[in-house]
Amino acid sequence: MAFLGTGYWRGGRRFLLAFSRLGVGLVLAGGVASGSLMAATLRPSGVVHGSSVYLSDVFDGLGAGQDRLLGPAPAPGKSITIGGSQLIALADQYGVDWDDQSSSTSLTLTRAGHVLGREDYAALVRKAISQDEGGGSIVVDVTSFTPLVAGENESDPATLMNLNWDHKTGLFSATVQPAHSVGEMGAGSFPLRGSIRPVQPVMVYDHALPSGHIIQPDDMHMDPAFTGTVPPLARSLPEPEKMIGMALVRTVGTGQPVQGTDLRRAVLVHRGDPVLLSYNSTGIRLTATGRALEDGGSGQFIHALNLGSRMVLIGKVMASGEVRVDASSTAIPPDSEEVKRLGINNLMLGDGSRP
Repeated sequence: MAFLGTGYWRGGRRFLLAFSRLGVGLVLAGGVASGSLMAATLRPSGVVHGSSVYLSDVFDGLGAGQDRLLGPAPAPGKSITIGGSQLIALADQYGVDWDDQSSSTSLTLTRAGHVLGREDYAALVRKAISQDEGGGSIVVDVTSFTPLVAGENESDPATLMNLNWDHKTGLFSATVQPAHSVGEMGAGSFPLRGSIRPVQPVMVYDHALPSGHIIQPDDMHMDPAFTGTVPPLARSLPEPEKMIGMALVRTVGTGQPVQGTDLRRAVLVHRGDPVLLSYNSTGIRLTATGRALEDGGSGQFIHALNLGSRMVLIGKVMASGEVRVDASSTAIPPDSEEVKRLGINNLMLGDGSRP
């Protein structure tokens, strides 16, 4: 099917050559209309929403059943200009009652479209990876591409070819073949480059936290599908429960990966410090004065000496200067082999003050 004449370029727009004969020069679907003339107006400008141009894209106010297919539309984002002579010929051929006929009038029709950008190309790469390699979820970062105008609701505006993915470095390169020509000179394919990395579970911070903050259970969580960049030190963390009570050495932001270098053990009880020993049981709370035999952070279990009974106990550091005795543990005599293995000297176990 022929379009509205043969096109050519002028001033960045595609114009149509005038008809060789008025009323002739269009090979139009549906043939020549017959019947009475219709009252219609020329559209001030037009947007073509599909791959074809219709009479209703040119004239407004057509009667029922009077619309006709004129030919293929320009490429998405491109325009054609229909001159006055062609408009008069269209009106005459299809019986359009167009009162304002003038050879100086023109109409510009633009094919609607949208620009394919970084995310669109990343989706093409993800689709190609899933088809070719059947891998799991991946994150694609596109670093080099050419913006491309695609038609409205166009399912395949471009094809990805020659995808080369270096699994060791994560870098990839590919060639994009547009469904429509690109650029002023109608260039064809163009290169696409970027990086690919797998989605992986990563421990992240739930909210922004200042330096020195003591980590609590609700300060971090495991993100099973983290899509950001994972620092190397985020892969060598202690168990989550072991991070509770540790202190931040720097300020962190919401959603940032937790790194091993972010945390240090916050010492709440130092070896030799006087401590309050507490024992809790059903309806009973007992307290005694004691001495810490080890450094301990929040939630850590340490050995402590009960200054009253002279027995060594095991307890959990609850706060600065407070140790809760583990009810399931057994008191240890200070001269036992177990205490000796801890390397606790006699001065620490004696009645004297902290050495």
